[in-house]
Amino acid sequence: FPLDKAKMAAPVQKIVAVTTGPSPPADALFLPSRGDVLPMVAEYFGAANFNPQRVKPLGLGQWNEASVFRVPQFQGAWFAAPDPSGFDSFAVRYRQRFNSSPTRISTLSYDAMSLVVALVRTQGAQRFSEEVLTNPSGFGGVDGVFRFRSDGLNERALAVNEIRNGQAVTVGPASKSFTGS
Repeated sequence: FPLDKAKMAAPVQKIVAVTTGPSPPADALFLPSRGDVLPMVAEYFGAANFNPQRVKPLGLGQWNEASVFRVPQFQGAWFAAPDPSGFDSFAVRYRQRFNSSPTRISTLSYDAMSLVVALVRTQGAQRFSEEVLTNPSGFGGVDGVFRFRSDGLNERALAVNEIRNGQAVTVGPASKSFTGS
């Protein structure tokens, strides 16, 4: 979607109004937006002297981009994303095999095919049954454990990362397994 700065101005200014000043009424701000939108939002925050140490920005895995890490208004922000070590290892193997870098979302298709192969090898005729696919323990993937729920949704264990000095630092590691249902 193309970014329209004029359409973003009014909503962003409302957010700025409650997250700046000497005693903002909020202590955290959830910005569920794409990473490419954040530099534009940061312009408004910068003009209003937004302090990320006073009101912590919170975001999504889509923030996992170098361009976001360099934005001063988001230093100290937290966002959830897969543990980067799995992708880093996958990317090394991918580059060795294909002499190019994988896209970040390529792990989704890799995990899907790996799961299909594993289920065919281990689960016999029931391999794609709802009971097998909705195993509460989930499955291991490049980006960590994931599981499918009977309501059609999925879950993935994510790490909590903090933007510090222009890079993402893991402050809360992703769980290695699911507990409970």
